[in-house]
Amino acid sequence: MSEKPAVLGGKPAFENVVPIAKPPLKAIIDRTLLDYKKILESRMITNFEFVRKLEEATANYIGVKHCLATASCTSTLMLTIKALSIKDGDALIPSFTFPATAHAIHWNNLQIRLVDCHPQTFNMNVEDLQEKVTKKSRIVVPVHVFGNPCDTKMIEEVAEDNGLKVIYDAAHAFGAKHDDVPVGRFGDAEVFSGSPTKAFTTVEGGIVATNNAEIAEKVEIGRNYGHHGNYNCEMPGLSARMSELHAALGLNLLPHVASDVEKRNHVARRYMQGLGKLPGIRFQVITANSKSTYKDFGILIDKEKFGLDRDQFAACLQKENIMTRKYFYPPIHMQKCYPELNTGDSALPNTSFVSTNVLCLPMFSELIEEQIMGIVEAVSKIQGHAEEIRSALQPQKP
Repeated sequence: MSEKPAVLGGKPAFENVVPIAKPPLKAIIDRTLLDYKKILESRMITNFEFVRKLEEATANYIGVKHCLATASCTSTLMLTIKALSIKDGDALIPSFTFPATAHAIHWNNLQIRLVDCHPQTFNMNVEDLQEKVTKKSRIVVPVHVFGNPCDTKMIEEVAEDNGLKVIYDAAHAFGAKHDDVPVGRFGDAEVFSGSPTKAFTTVEGGIVATNNAEIAEKVEIGRNYGHHGNYNCEMPGLSARMSELHAALGLNLLPHVASDVEKRNHVARRYMQGLGKLPGIRFQVITANSKSTYKDFGILIDKEKFGLDRDQFAACLQKENIMTRKYFYPPIHMQKCYPELNTGDSALPNTSFVSTNVLCLPMFSELIEEQIMGIVEAVSKIQGHAEEIRSALQPQKP
């Protein structure tokens, strides 16, 4: 391999940076601008006509009785857990997740009990979940990591056997399916994110999907400070209403979700075809009988076989103008705000391994073939020059 990677002085793979994500907005701009004009002229800009339409449309799409829209996935998760009226006890969550999962537990004054991830799917390890359940356990909050559906049957069997509530952090998974059932129908409720990196976005916002009328009612008043509109609060709520502008954009994107998820799956297949033969690269395994949204495309780097560690590899891709993310690093048990949860890597060995070796490549539905192959070729070039790169990155002796 004669041409050198950019980190060794070669020409970068891309002249302009390939972003880690790009929301698929091109097809809906004109329609959305018309809706924005209507909203602004009406002066009704928060939690009104378009929010109600979005809630009805997403409930029909998923096949549940209730969907409620809020300002963010984090506030939705906070309110959904609050709706269960759990007074004390432990909440079982994965350490391999975005910090918001833990924050929602903390804000509900429950104790966080961490569960290891599965080394292949990256989702909650059900065997470890079984071992971590105690008499203090009240709720389990699994995460569909990168849009890969959890083993819902096994998780809910553990929950039923131990009298636990189940709220799924489905931030990544709107449009995913497990056993041909849309994610959103499992557990007591599932909570989605509408932030810009997701397959379905409202730019910012969150949605809870549930068949439980009590949960739906409490989230509905909880997002409005805790009252029904009479300012006499029935619960300590939040200011967490979704704006009409966010809802209108989401409504226009909803018909495109299935095709965007298909496109993301195509990108994932092309990555795996192009990178699968390289030494030291392993891919997330999708749960059996499932369709992932591939919110992220994470690869595991085996330092010994690949020739570089994850951080060195990320630095090389940055030189090629390829954006990456180290999701999720640090994991919950290494977050500065939760020192009491840091019991060492040995307590959560899979999480510690995955979080220090996973790197997410650009993933979005509008990623074109030229970009995919450019990324594949850049990775191949870097791996082919791994020894030379490693030597160049060594600190120079004085």
